[in-house]
Amino acid sequence: MTRYRHRAGELLVHADDSAAIHAELAGFGYHPAGAAGALRRFTGTRPVPEVLAALPGPHRAAPNHLFGLDRIIWGDLRPRPTLQELDPVPLSGDIPVTVGVIDTGVVLHQGRPHPYIAERVLFEQEDTVRVTRAEDGNPAGTAAHGTFVAGVLLKQVDAPLEVRVRMKGVVDRDSGEAEDLAVAAAIDELREEGITLINLSFSGATWEDEPPKAIEAALRRLPRETVVVASAGNLASRRRVYPAAIRFDATEPGTVDPNHAWVIAVGSADVTQDQSKPVVADFSNYGPWISAYADGVDVFGPYLWPGYPLQPPGEVPPYNGWAVWSGTSFSAAIVSGQIAAVMAQGADARAAAEFVLQRPDPVTGQPLPVIVHDVNGDAGVPYLRGVFEQGVG
Repeated sequence: MTRYRHRAGELLVHADDSAAIHAELAGFGYHPAGAAGALRRFTGTRPVPEVLAALPGPHRAAPNHLFGLDRIIWGDLRPRPTLQELDPVPLSGDIPVTVGVIDTGVVLHQGRPHPYIAERVLFEQEDTVRVTRAEDGNPAGTAAHGTFVAGVLLKQVDAPLEVRVRMKGVVDRDSGEAEDLAVAAAIDELREEGITLINLSFSGATWEDEPPKAIEAALRRLPRETVVVASAGNLASRRRVYPAAIRFDATEPGTVDPNHAWVIAVGSADVTQDQSKPVVADFSNYGPWISAYADGVDVFGPYLWPGYPLQPPGEVPPYNGWAVWSGTSFSAAIVSGQIAAVMAQGADARAAAEFVLQRPDPVTGQPLPVIVHDVNGDAGVPYLRGVFEQGVG
């Protein structure tokens, strides 16, 4: 049993290493099966972990990793109904900022996205997703995750500032999984569209704790002014997960490399006990690789449509098209949204991210870090309070 998820029978090899390792992989029954940018895909039937363990070093082959929405499924960290609603925010003119969101895609109801995001989300037909229903009629998968993430992101932006989301649907609606190569392709497409702020609300462990080949390569291709916000995962673990833990070497320890995209790893904070003392949420991953924490408990956002999911008789309130949901996915969306709001005022993504991670808490007017107790000692990590999160229930 491996600790990482991967596509069975698939290995990824950089083009520069393909000729050198071809014969070795052939000895295990793996042969070329297509290319994706600088990577080559090899396929076979022998189990991937077995092949990787037997290959002599250095490691030039890697799994086609699968990344998921840890515990964000119907029945575990499940969305709950709420009485709260927000009015849609229509567009009034030119859009200065577009944020790329790589997720499950957009759920359509009667042919349109949720009213809150309908005018502010861009997507192609392949970026839409249908809801999978269980025997009781309720959602069996994660289809609404992308809609919720987009809505949480957009509600961080106060009028008259205007931001929109460019949705890329690559996360499987049923399993909540996305493969390394598919995510990398979506990152490349957003780069080609000129988008410099990207939200990745999924995570996963990797073989030998190495960055996933395809995603890392795609991040290296991004312009250096790009910021990527990634969720840290919901397994209450200190272990690094990816893509959030991808880091590019900087000239000085603890600094951000100005020559590559900046990846910001976001965990979840909990302020339900004390608004002035945010703590790490009990489900959130943690550790020195986390860049920031944001509200992640009972986050309020657009969900499916009024009357769905179905409530058992006598349960109130019914679903009204909105929900409260917990997870680092939504913490990342809060950070992305607040960066986008600063970008809408004229800053580039990198400058906006630096500003957001350094500014005082809007409620207290003072810096309000999350104090993380770790084996390396206590550390204060930037905390971002989400818009409309206080008092939601």
